[in-house]
Amino acid sequence: MSNQAMEQFKLVLFTQLHHIPKGELITYGGLAKRSGQANYARQVGRILKMLPKDTELPWFRVVKSNYEIAFEQDSDAYIRQKTLLEAEGWLIKGQKIKKA
Repeated sequence: MSNQAMEQFKLVLFTQLHHIPKGELITYGGLAKRSGQANYARQVGRILKMLPKDTELPWFRVVKSNYEIAFEQDSDAYIRQKTLLEAEGWLIKGQKIKKA
């Protein structure tokens, strides 16, 4: 993918991410598909990993295909995502996410 195409993909991805409602989740693959590149789940993860810590985009609503947190349990990123998801009513047990 060219740099221009990647920048366009990021723009669409961020727009789609912005519209994920509070209390809902999407998988990396689902977000890639909504952004027009169904096979780009890993690239979605890489892009989200580079977001600044103070971003207002709801990156924490993006999860693995088995509805688990992708970060290593008890890492700083895991704790941030867990805290933000719990604030929206999700139950987290280990890395597994369930609706409260």
